[in-house]
Parts: sequence; structure tokens; C-alpha cells
Amino acid sequence: MGIGLSGMVSGLDTDTLIKQLMSAERTRVTKVENKITKNEWTSEKWKDLNTKIYSLYTGSLSKMRTQGNYLTKKTTSSNESIVKATAGASAPIGTHYVTVESVASAQYVTGGTFASDEKLTSKSKLAEAGIAVGTNISIACGDKTAELLVDENTTFTDLSDACKSAGLNMNFDETRQCLYISSRQSGIENKFSITTSTENATSGAARKGIYELVGYSALSASDKTAVEDAMATLEASDSTEIAEVLAKSESDLEDDEKKIKDAYQLLMTKAEAQAKKNADAAAEKKAKEEVNADITAQIMAAVESDTAIDDLYGKAFTAEQITALKEAAEKSAKEMHETDTFKEIYEGVDELKDVTYADVVKLQEKKAAAEADPNAEQLTDAETAILTAYEAKEAEYQAAYDDVYADAVQAHAEKEAAGYNTTDKAKEVIAEKKEAELTSLGDTPVQDATNALEGHITNYADTERFDEGTGSLEAIGLGNIDGSTVTSGSGAGGMTVFAATDAKVTVNGAVIESSTNTISVNGLNLDLVSAKPGETISIGVSQNTDEVYNMVKDFVKQYNEVLDELNKAYYAESARGYEPLTDEQKDAMSETEVEKWETKIKDSLLRRDNTLGSLINAMRTSLDGCVNVDGTDYALSSFGICTTKYTEKGKLHIYGDQDDPDGMMYEDKLRKAIEENPETVMEVLQTLSKNLYDTMSDKMKATELSSALTFYNDKQLTKELTSYKESLSKEEDRLADIEDRYYKQFASMETALSKLSSQSSSLASMLGMGQY
Repeated sequence: MGIGLSGMVSGLDTDTLIKQLMSAERTRVTKVENKITKNEWTSEKWKDLNTKIYSLYTGSLSKMRTQGNYLTKKTTSSNESIVKATAGASAPIGTHYVTVESVASAQYVTGGTFASDEKLTSKSKLAEAGIAVGTNISIACGDKTAELLVDENTTFTDLSDACKSAGLNMNFDETRQCLYISSRQSGIENKFSITTSTENATSGAARKGIYELVGYSALSASDKTAVEDAMATLEASDSTEIAEVLAKSESDLEDDEKKIKDAYQLLMTKAEAQAKKNADAAAEKKAKEEVNADITAQIMAAVESDTAIDDLYGKAFTAEQITALKEAAEKSAKEMHETDTFKEIYEGVDELKDVTYADVVKLQEKKAAAEADPNAEQLTDAETAILTAYEAKEAEYQAAYDDVYADAVQAHAEKEAAGYNTTDKAKEVIAEKKEAELTSLGDTPVQDATNALEGHITNYADTERFDEGTGSLEAIGLGNIDGSTVTSGSGAGGMTVFAATDAKVTVNGAVIESSTNTISVNGLNLDLVSAKPGETISIGVSQNTDEVYNMVKDFVKQYNEVLDELNKAYYAESARGYEPLTDEQKDAMSETEVEKWETKIKDSLLRRDNTLGSLINAMRTSLDGCVNVDGTDYALSSFGICTTKYTEKGKLHIYGDQDDPDGMMYEDKLRKAIEENPETVMEVLQTLSKNLYDTMSDKMKATELSSALTFYNDKQLTKELTSYKESLSKEEDRLADIEDRYYKQFASMETALSKLSSQSSSLASMLGMGQY
């Protein structure tokens, strides 16, 4: 936009004049803005309608076209405290007779009292509860099994997890300090057992040795599983078989033999890797210890000689490193004091000539006791002299330490300020020492590890892993559990076991046994509640007229609601002359007036819309057809589903529906038809519903103008919106150019008038005009 001079010469209000001129130019922009607003309102209105139409499509209409929804049956039981029933589509209508001899139940165990007097939790260790380390717990339920080998860290939670993997539930009642265990499913086929055995000492030692050699504790979960599988394979063999397998070539191995060899090689590979890792760590530790000992010795020498030291191995110390070295030196000095070198260190002190470090420690303890208790034995003068001399000498050493480290810190600061920067030679020395140590060791660590592993594998393969054990779980209130009933409190530690049972019923004379209390017989679904042998329960099955009737009623209600929305949009009053309001127009109106104005436009956006009109017509036409059943044509009106008023434009009413004022006075044809001729009702309504469903499916297929599952041209509206926004951008640029041109033109006019005024003044001056 140009710079406005606002009529400095002409006296014209330039800004106001340009604003009035631009107001006329903005008409085209306003028209485009109105198109954008209407497009956005139209999209919003269609989205709302689309949601309601799609809800009809997937809701009540989808149910109407499904055969099973017409075949629902109603059941009654003469005694629901014994058996409840529901009927499937194939259940014969009539009366059925049921006798419940027994119901299915799951096996469950109530544990006895714990042996431990301590309060235990689910996180407590089984060993703390009194279960011996090495106890193997075997759990079996149906075709599922699980084993848990108790070690020092096995907890009640681990036991619970083992139960879960075998298909059981275990609950630890921390208040009563007892366990509850049950199978997840009822029936004899789901009974469970919990037995124990003890890990053989030789096998256990071999297992621990193998685990240690392969670095089991540091392995990933998948590697741990692989090791466990390999050990299970070797456990099932013996050392002779393993040796024979290892002697064979790969091509001569059978599948089972290849599995043994792979298991052996897996353990060997893991052991070799762990041996190398251990050797590497040990060599590095030894190298670091040697270098640290060297550094500490040099520092102590500096302390003794009262000389400064600022770097070792070409490395300037930081303040933190100096402090660490100081602590290391003091520690080394203390260790030296605790040996015979104490006499050498304090040789020049008369009071300490015949004293050992142990003597000093005893005197320090005696002094501390005397200070804490005045009645305790006090130090003698000689003893006090010994401690005084020792403490004075220690103070001298401490002062010397402090001086050396202060000098080191100062020296480092000076070198750092001078740009001192050298490599850490200590690291290089450590690396060299480490490499030398590994070279001297050679293959010995790996060879030692593999030899040890071979011995452990032999013991593991040749020894029975577990010895039979009884009473191993008595400490946690559990005895032998084999599925049999154990009467209340008579088991180990007061354990009680209720055995699993199967359900047994007689249905219309046929005896049926089941592991669950839900039984399906000829379309009849029985839910057994309790057993009462000898009492026969009658189950009545009839057509469920109400459910079918209500399904049709729900569809008609939702269809009418959707159709009413569509009709209102299509037959809306014209909003000719109404355009979206500008900001200036809104400012001049109240909020209520603005809302009414915009509602008028929004309501009319889809008036006589071709897409909407086509959809309305297709929906009504789909339900207007006839269906021929056994030579007779049926329509919705055959069952009292009719239109009543032309002004309602296709809305349906169910004659006899007491909730519908327009249909309640007529005969209830629909309910009567469902009761007397349900198959015909099903075929007609299902066919017409399918016609409507297919029509709607076709209407919301993806096209170049619309997306899938959409009943309107959303792509077209989006494309139009993009085009309008591009036009608006161009119009805004055009207005900016015009406005800039106006300002330039007025500026030129002001310049011209200014020159003219100047020239007039000059001419008047030349002619003597205006002079006295």
C-alpha cells in the first residue's frame, strides 16, 4: 500500500476517499467469501446427515435384514433356582423336561496354617517360609503342566505364576496367612495335582556349575530359555550317548542326535564366551590394581619426602582425581599400619618403639569407652602418652598429605592455564599390562572352563535330577494334591481339598454329562444353577413375538427420524436474498438477529439438492416394493406398516402401535402376523430391508466426487472450497494492487498541486504582486 499524504496540499481526506473507492471494489471479494462460508456450512450439514443415515444403515436396518433376528425364541423355566434356559433359533417350540442330577464344579484347595511365625507376603521367599531349597514343585491340570525349582530367591509370586501357566488360580491371603488354589474351569477333566520332589545333590551341583560357567544370570530371556532347553535335552541322555553323538560326523546324525549335539555345542559356546569375558575382566582389574598401586606408592613417597607431584603417566590430575588418589594413599597407609611396617613407619618415636598397630586400636577403643562412661576403666599416663604420640605423628602425615595435594592442585591449575594437554598414559599402561596378562594366560581360561563344563554335563546327564519327596510343602500348609477330596482340615497343616465334579442332566429322557454348567441341547441352552435329583423341571419354548415386533418398531422409528431430517433439508424454505453477514453487518445486529439470519441460510443450503433428492427417492422406493411368497404378493402394508399422510412425505406408521397416535386406532396386523405366520413376515421384511440396505450401500460407494461410506459428494465440496480459497487469494492481491495505485495517484496529485502552488508564488513575486 502506498504512503497516504492525506491532502496536505489539496485539503482532501485521502484515506476516506480511498476507503470509499475500495468499498466498491471489495464486492467481488465478499462474494467469494460468501461462497467459502456456504461451502463450509454445507459440508457441516452433510456430515451431520451422513452420520444419522449411516447409523440407520449399521443399526436397525442391519438387524432387519439378518435372519437370526426373526427366529428368536422365548423360554420359561418352572424352577429357575435349579435351571435357567434360553432358546436358539433351532430350538423346537414346545415343552422340554430337564432333571439335574449334579452340577459341575471346579477343584479348589484351601491351604492349612503356615509353619513360620513371621508375617509373610506374596513377595516373601519360599525358603523363608520353610520350603527347602532344591524342592521341585510339579503342577498339572488337564493337558497343561508347569514346574518350579525352589532356590534362595523363589517367592510366593513365582509359585503363583507357575500355577497360572498350568491353568490354575492361586491367591495368597496375607491376613489369614494361607493359600487358596483352584482350577479355572470346572469338570473332572480339569482336576489338578501338585506334587514335589527334591533336586539330587549331584545333579543340583552340576546344574549350578553349568549356569555359572555359561553366565546364566546375565543372559537375556531368550538365551536363558535356549540354555534351559539344551539342558533338558542333555538331561534326557547319558554321557555315553553324548560321547557317541559328538564322535559322529554331521551327515551321520539322526534328528534326535543332532538335537543333542546342538545342545552340547550351545553350552560350550556360551561357556567359552563367558570364560573370555571373565579373563578379560580379571586381566583389566589386575592391570588397574598394579597401576593404582604404582601411583599410590609414588604419592606416598612424595608425602614422605615432602615434595610436590602434579602428574603421573603423563596425565595432569584434576581436583577430583587428586582427592581420589589422596583417599587411596590414606587407605594404603592404613593397610600398612596394620602390618609389621608399623614399626618401621614410627621407628623414630620413642613412645611407639614397642607398640603394634593392634595395641593402638585397643587403646583407642579403651579411650572411647572411658569418654562414654566415666565409671569405665581410664587410660594410664603411659597409655595416654602412646596415643598422644601416635596422634601427633598421624597429624604430621595428614599435614604432609594436605601439602602435597595442595601443591598438586596448584600445579595442575598452572598447567591448565598454560594450555597443558597430554594423553592419559595411565590408560595406555593399563591396556599394555592387560594385553600382557591375557597373552600369558593364553587359552588356559577357556580350556579350564570347557573341561569343567564337560564334567558338569556328565554328572547332569548321568544323575537322576530329582529324588522323590513327600511333605515338602507342609510348611506352607499344602500336602499331596492328586485331585481327590480331602475333608475339611484333615490334610497336611489343616489343608482341605474339594474334588472337581461333572454336571449330569437328563433332557427329554437323554442323559448328558458335561464339564461345565452351560449345556446346549438341540438349540436349547441350559444354565444349571443347582442339583436336585428326582425333580423334573419343565422348560417352555415359544416364538418371541415381542422381540421381533420391537425390532421392527425400532427400525420404523429410526427410519422416520432420518427421513424427517432429509425431508426438512430438501423441502426447506428458500433463503433468496440472504447472504452470510460481514463483520460490519454483524456488529450492527444483536446476537439473536445474527443467529436467526444464519439459521435461515443454513436450513436452505440443501433445498432441492439433487444428491439429497435422489437418496430420499431411493430409500422410499426400496420399501415400496412387493415380495412374492408362495404365490402371494406382500408389501409392508400387508402387515399394517403404512404411510398415512401425504404431507409426511413417506414416514411409516405401524397400525396398532399404542405409542403412535396415527396408528393406535387401527388393528394390530403386525403382531398378529408374527404370531400366526412368522416365516412369511421374516421373508418379506428381510427382503425389503435387504433392498434398502443394498440401495444405501450403492449410494455410498467411492466415486470421483465422493469417498467411501459417504452419501454426499464430499470430494467435490473439498475441491470447490480449494478453488474458492485460491480465488479469494487472487482477489485480495488484486485489491492490494488497486489500493496501492489509488495512493500513488493521490500522491502524484498532491505533488503536482504542490509544484503548481510553488510556481504561482514565484510568478506573483516576479510581477510584484502582494508587495506594499
